[in-house]
Amino acid sequence: MKLDFSGAPEITASPATVWSKLLDPDFVAASAPGVESVERVDPTHFKVVSGFGVGAVKVRFKLDVELFDIVEGERLKMRARGKAPGSAVDLLSALQVEDVGGGRTRLNWSASSEISGTVASVGARLLEGTARRLTEQFWTDFAQRVSAG
Repeated sequence: MKLDFSGAPEITASPATVWSKLLDPDFVAASAPGVESVERVDPTHFKVVSGFGVGAVKVRFKLDVELFDIVEGERLKMRARGKAPGSAVDLLSALQVEDVGGGRTRLNWSASSEISGTVASVGARLLEGTARRLTEQFWTDFAQRVSAG
């Protein structure tokens, strides 16, 4: 099952501040619902453990995360691949930091994911609604925490 989401929250912080927070895996993980641990392998590779539930189905994904196509201070892409018992996920995200003036930054993001197995079998509507809610929670929390300084 394929899911696509995008957004462009405005954050009350400079582009440099937003960029530094995007590259801080602990800061990012603190906004992500269900993230249990993040291990930095090197500056662009991480091992992440995250729990995810849709209805009565609960799974724990072990993810390999990679940052690539990085243009310092401007944009990057992130790829995450992972497995849980009976399920798999493949995610590709693109992030772009845009100065909108007045000490504000727009964070343009898009994410495309392919989910298979037990989690996907729950049904498109339930899975999409849950994934959309969690994605929106993540970006709202990230923007609020960066804005708060």
